[in-house]
Amino acid sequence: MAATNIASTGIVLEALTRDNYLDWSVLVKNYLIGKGLWDNIVHVDKVEDMVNRPVWKSKNGQALHAIQLSCGHHNLHLIRNFVTAQEAWNYLKVHFDEDLKAYHDIELGGQDIDKFHVAVKKGNWNEAILFIKREGDIISQKSSSKCWTSLHVAVAAGHKEIMEKLVEKGALLTETDRKGYTPFALAAESSNMQIVDWMLNNGGNDLLAIKTKADGDKGDIPVLLAAAKGHKEMTRFLFSKTPWFSLVDNNCYYGAKLLSHCIQAEIFGKC
Repeated sequence: MAATNIASTGIVLEALTRDNYLDWSVLVKNYLIGKGLWDNIVHVDKVEDMVNRPVWKSKNGQALHAIQLSCGHHNLHLIRNFVTAQEAWNYLKVHFDEDLKAYHDIELGGQDIDKFHVAVKKGNWNEAILFIKREGDIISQKSSSKCWTSLHVAVAAGHKEIMEKLVEKGALLTETDRKGYTPFALAAESSNMQIVDWMLNNGGNDLLAIKTKADGDKGDIPVLLAAAKGHKEMTRFLFSKTPWFSLVDNNCYYGAKLLSHCIQAEIFGKC
């Protein structure tokens, strides 16, 4: 009955679960985009700049309502007290996205690095800064599960302001996790344009050529990660920024792979 009610909203096929976040999030995001409720509502830099605008408040209410309906009654209690759609969206991402599951069940009695990462993923800078002041190098310490730094956590959770503050405190944009992903690679794969643009402006174009550990010793560069996920805008943007020599490296391996991804995802445009 619950699944039927959710499907009847016309937004998603079934309520949100631990196993269907990727499909669920795609459907909800596409719905919000179609209704004009994504850009500057869920996907916005500074919500505080918008909250007093009547039109924004109306659209935020519509977006929040859609997210609450789509998540199902078993999950509604998780976000029912949030007042912005962005907060609700980011919270569900942190708790249901497969890349962040390792952090979901961390107990408060865990190690400092775990507590610190929990504060970062929740966007709680006041709590996070206490760990940094007490033990500054905790910023670049890595988790035991994925070898993520706090910057990886902030980027994966979509907390741009937290990310900026971590970089100001010494976090490195070039740190890699167990799979060779930099925070920039995570942002490229998740299609977070604002974070990617900020990182390029502050970390330089070298970030575009750092390879993951995928596919043997060749790896994947960020533009390939975006294309593989079908992120059209991100792929076009990264392609325009990626140095040509990176694409022709390894006998044009990366260029050929990019072409294959773009054809499969129907990412076309003028060169």
